[in-house]
Formats: sequence, C-alpha cells, structure tokens
Amino acid sequence: MQQDYKTLIIYVLTLFVVVLLIVLKKQQDHLSELENEVISDEEVELVLDSLDKEPMKEDVPKETVIPMRGVIALIIDDFGYRNDHISNGFLELPAKLTYAIIPGHDHSQNFSKKAYDAGYEIIVHLPMENIGKTYGEEEYVLMSYFQEDEIKQRINKSFANLPEAVGLNNHQGSRGTADARVMTLLAKEIKANKKFFIDSRTTRNSLAESTMRKYGVPTNKRDIFLDNDLDEEKITAQLLKLADVAERKGIAIGIGHVKPQTLSVLQREIPDLKKKGFRFEFASKLVY
Repeated sequence: MQQDYKTLIIYVLTLFVVVLLIVLKKQQDHLSELENEVISDEEVELVLDSLDKEPMKEDVPKETVIPMRGVIALIIDDFGYRNDHISNGFLELPAKLTYAIIPGHDHSQNFSKKAYDAGYEIIVHLPMENIGKTYGEEEYVLMSYFQEDEIKQRINKSFANLPEAVGLNNHQGSRGTADARVMTLLAKEIKANKKFFIDSRTTRNSLAESTMRKYGVPTNKRDIFLDNDLDEEKITAQLLKLADVAERKGIAIGIGHVKPQTLSVLQREIPDLKKKGFRFEFASKLVY
C-alpha cells in the first residue's frame, strides 16, 4: 500500500513538471512572436517624427501637459452594411479614427461622405478571396484566379466608389493576401493611385506587407483585433492590450468592427486612454 502511495506521488509530480514545461514553452514561443513583430527603433522614430509635436492637452485642464506613452491607430472595419444609431455613434467618438468601408453596399458612399465631413479618415475595406468560402461583394472581391486586367479594374472601381479613401486594408483575404501575384498587382495599383495599405493579417502566410515594401507602397500591419469575441469585457481587455503594445513599441495598430459592443467600449475607454497619455492618430500617420 505504501509503495502504491509513493508511486502515485511520483506520477503526480512528474505530470506537474511536464505540464509546467509545456506552459513555459508556450510562453517563450509567445514572447518570441512578439519580439519578431517589433519594428526597429529607426522605423518607430521615422513614424513618430512625422507626427504633430503639439503636447497632448485633450480632456484635461489646460495647464496640464501629459507625457505621451504611445500612439494608437484604430481602424474600424465593415462600414457600408448599416445606416443606424450604431454606425452614426462612431461619428461622435472623440479621436482621430480610420474607418474602413466596403465598396458597393447600400450605405457605403453615404457613410463615407458623412465620416469624411465629420473629420474621420476613410480607407477602402477591399474584399479578397478567403481560404474557406468567400462571401459577398461579388463585383469587388479579388479572386486569385482573375486575370490581371480584372484585378486592376476591380481595385480602381473600389477607389472610384469611395473617392474620400486615402488607402485600403483587406476584408477577409486569407487566400488573397498569401498570393504573390495578386499582392504584386495590388501593390502596383496602390502605388499608381498614391494610396497606402494596412495588412489586416487575416493569415500568418500573408505576403501583403513585404510585397508593399518591395514596390514602395507606404504600409504597416495590424497588431491587435479588438472584437473577435463580442463581449465588452474582452473587447476592453484587447484595447488595453493594444495600448500596452503602443507603449512598448511606440506605435500600434488595432482593428475593430461596427458592432454595438465595440462602440460602447470605445465611448468609455478612449477618453480614459487619452488622459493616461495615449494618442490616437489616423492610420495614414503610422505607415512607412
């Protein structure tokens, strides 16, 4: 009986050590991924030097100057589907935000004009082919099997549909952004139109950012998705994680969506983040 008890203790301790080693390995892998995502000090300085140097005085007494802790670009995707109190609520948020609009929907052009007039930045949320089923936007989506002329025509049609747009990011696109030919054609058209590109990073296999740099297109990539889980506590946690990335790297780019939960969190948290020394800028200011 005593021997069985000793054997059980050894087994439990061995299992604990194995689990601990697995957890430590996962943490190390995660830290390695974060380190690989950090852009160089020179690139951060290049972006920060291009920003307005006026001290941060928003939402605080005039005599107070807040040390800047980090710069956040926040992109909100999927405008164009709706025209209601939710989409209109985003037009009242007190920050420089970038709104990504899917071309061709009933409310795309109207919202683009309203958001532009309200002082927000507009980019095209360009539909691209998914690894799984690709939904919607049949007149605008970029499929990998399209001929060169069709891809070019659709890119330019998207810009024509949303003339206020100064850049674009990808809608879906887990297959499209991993396709070297599609990304090369996209980069050349963006360059010709003098726009910029933000890689939404819907796949680890994305070639978008590297291809844009190859062809001299101002670019950057998404650091954090805010609302893959539509729970306000989790969205808040993701937003604070984005702020942590901005403080660590100097700059950070987050992507959210036109959802009531996301709007509620931003209404509550943006003023607080400003008071803590975080600065919100348009995505166009964080490309290089």
